[in-house]
Amino acid sequence: MQTAPPLAPSQLAPRRGSVVPFFLLALLVIILDQLSKYLVHSHMRIGQEIPLIGNALKLLYTTNPGMAFGVELPPPYGKLLLTGFRLLAVGGLSYYITHLWRNRAAPGFIACMALILGGAVGNLIDSVFYGVLYHNAP
Repeated sequence: MQTAPPLAPSQLAPRRGSVVPFFLLALLVIILDQLSKYLVHSHMRIGQEIPLIGNALKLLYTTNPGMAFGVELPPPYGKLLLTGFRLLAVGGLSYYITHLWRNRAAPGFIACMALILGGAVGNLIDSVFYGVLYHNAP
């Protein structure tokens, strides 16, 4: 007995529901990210540590004007180039989440991508706004 080959995602019945809950998850991450950064900035000073779970977990207030490990691109175009890359990452992740949903990817995987999207948008907000606002804050 022969079995039929598996159907391509486009041959399956339309997916029920919406991709919106995944973007709402990303929005929740953005809100929590920005709220936590606001609370740290308004209630701590740079270099201050707060123990959360004894000495096993501490919250340390530090800043990073560049990207990973403090690496900075040279001015005057470094920040502009990095912001452009972040915008591309956010756009690419948004497209990818929609693509995954349309092609019936596992909801757990799409949720993971939404969490990454929320973090990427948080980094973009930090770069564009906090790099200016918090840098000049007392």
